[in-house]
Amino acid sequence: MLSFIALKPNCDTINKRLAFIFLLLSIPAVALAQPQEVTVSNVKNCQYINEIKGSSGYGKKNNWQNFAKYSALTQAEQLGASHVVWEQFTPIGAFNGIATAKAYNCNS
Repeated sequence: MLSFIALKPNCDTINKRLAFIFLLLSIPAVALAQPQEVTVSNVKNCQYINEIKGSSGYGKKNNWQNFAKYSALTQAEQLGASHVVWEQFTPIGAFNGIATAKAYNCNS
């Protein structure tokens, strides 16, 4: 005869999974947000963190600026920046380049 005990869910496992899902959902949106792109006049009262540079990588990318910006914004986010001021976009050939910006923390 087939036993249904093996199909009975383990309450401890379910509770651990639910707790993990709740923990993931409770992470503040601010922690997941990318820094805001602003002009220098918007960071007058902010703390300067560092200069950041993002590369588009190598390959033929039609819109290399977006790839370079994303790379720089990711770096700024890792530094804890809330705002970024773009300084320049430097092409390297026709399809690649570097985005340079300054990262600031305006949350304090």
